[in-house]
Amino acid sequence: MSTRTAAWPQSISIIGAAGLVGSSAAASMATLAIGEDLYLQDRRDHLVEAHRIDLSDAQAVLGVDRPRIHAGSPDGPVDLVVVAASLPETPDGDRREFLAANAQLLASLAGQIRREAGEEGLVLLLTNPVDILADWLHRHHSFPADRLIGYALNDSARFRLAIARELSAEVSSVTAGVLGEHGKGQVPIFSSVRVDGKPVAWPDGAIDRVRADVDGWFDRWSRLKPGRSSGWASGSGVMHLVRTLAAGDEVITTASTAGIEDLPETFMALPTRLSDGRPRTALPDLSRQELSALQAAGETIRQTSLSLT
Repeated sequence: MSTRTAAWPQSISIIGAAGLVGSSAAASMATLAIGEDLYLQDRRDHLVEAHRIDLSDAQAVLGVDRPRIHAGSPDGPVDLVVVAASLPETPDGDRREFLAANAQLLASLAGQIRREAGEEGLVLLLTNPVDILADWLHRHHSFPADRLIGYALNDSARFRLAIARELSAEVSSVTAGVLGEHGKGQVPIFSSVRVDGKPVAWPDGAIDRVRADVDGWFDRWSRLKPGRSSGWASGSGVMHLVRTLAAGDEVITTASTAGIEDLPETFMALPTRLSDGRPRTALPDLSRQELSALQAAGETIRQTSLSLT
């Protein structure tokens, strides 16, 4: 018998479903019974159809009846549009060129995203750099700020792993989050770290070692030259994000800072929950240094978005 989730989202569309991140997200939602209908779309139609067949077989293996998997566009608006379309990112490439190219790609998809989201659907952006592009979509393509969020959980996962390694703890016992900008502007919130629900007494040098571990992730990954992004983590994270929001619980996601007095108006990773179908964010308790770092990250995101044409 299938395990069912909350009523939202009943219908999900994944744009860019043939790539690693999009197909990983599709696999997580298809095999864990998220929603009633799942639409897979990509310019590579043959891969989308192959994924549909493969995932339907996987559902049969697991005895999962829903969601029904479709190769192609939905007939009408859906509850959730997941945008996983992206150009390949090369480790030694120019980040500005990568940003501009992905902005151009999203511009070509803006009409499709708007049609599929309709008047009520939520858009979940996975295309990187997610915070800058979310801000850019809102400013340049009039996407409503309260119907647009982005995926930002991998930074927090890497933070928790670094803490677990440093403290010789199980990662499942660690509660911690990274806010702000994805990448160089990330702000690990050390003040909120808990292990087994208790505050941490940091040994000498531990915070610096954890910070170096987190900051060095991209360089370590790039040296492997894997030719891909971290797709399985993102796919599992999308499923976790959707389930958490559906349950009405709080999760870190890229969301609008509108209405938060202490931050520039932009998009950044913040604790978020759904209220009446719309993302609502709030600042947690922060140290003065953490708040200052978030303000700087927000200004960087905003200015970079404004510089895009």
